[in-house]
Amino acid sequence: MAQVVPLRYDTAFKKAFSQPEIFCQFAEDVLGIKFHTDEVHRGYKFLEPIGQVDIEYDLFAEDLESRIVVEIQHVKERHFYDRFLYYHLINLVEQVKNSKAYQFDQTVYTIVVLTSPYSENEIDFSVAITDFNPINEFNRKVDVYPHQLVFVVPRMVNEQTPAGIKAWLELMLDSLDGEMDESRYNSPIFERVIDAVKRDNISPAERRVLKDEESWEDTLIDENDRGRQEERITITRALISEGISTEVISRTTGLTEAEIEKLRQS
Repeated sequence: MAQVVPLRYDTAFKKAFSQPEIFCQFAEDVLGIKFHTDEVHRGYKFLEPIGQVDIEYDLFAEDLESRIVVEIQHVKERHFYDRFLYYHLINLVEQVKNSKAYQFDQTVYTIVVLTSPYSENEIDFSVAITDFNPINEFNRKVDVYPHQLVFVVPRMVNEQTPAGIKAWLELMLDSLDGEMDESRYNSPIFERVIDAVKRDNISPAERRVLKDEESWEDTLIDENDRGRQEERITITRALISEGISTEVISRTTGLTEAEIEKLRQS
């Protein structure tokens, strides 16, 4: 088993997904498009702030036809849907340079990776897409806006998750307990992701940032979140005693399979 930094941490996610080949393959599999870039920017900002909030994108890349933003959020914020819609819209608005040319030269795709331990009562999907196209009175979509805002949720992966996306979400999910079975993966791209986040490959500077991230995460997880985690553990123990499978328990409670197996052994 490889000891890794979970992909919910910016340090790990950005280190792996800022590699152009990994970024492009992830974008293509999630969005179903062709995308090429030679550079992926971390912590990207536009030269001039747009709107009232000076925002920064986790990962930003563009080619001649499209620009793609990838954001990762682990600790749930109540306004996260609004926040990422804003991020997406700013990425569009920035392209309009004057009032005589309301033109978007590039298609904008925003992919948001949500790694919090959501339950089905909060989020009941592994993939959700906003495509902005209007629906007419005949209930037909009018294809005028190619832009998409996409939410992906590794902990909610299921049999209905599209195959290309499912593979990535299962990879992310596998990392969340800090261990990954390398023998499960024969994709060169996935092998590169795992290699990037192995703890032995984390530099001293990255370790310092990671330590701050871990402390920040602990600070933001309030007593309600802790209470919900305790409730999930209680429910998990009850389901284990009833002989329910690990896979079903994971989907029901949001705990990873590794976390559930540890509870089985305790």
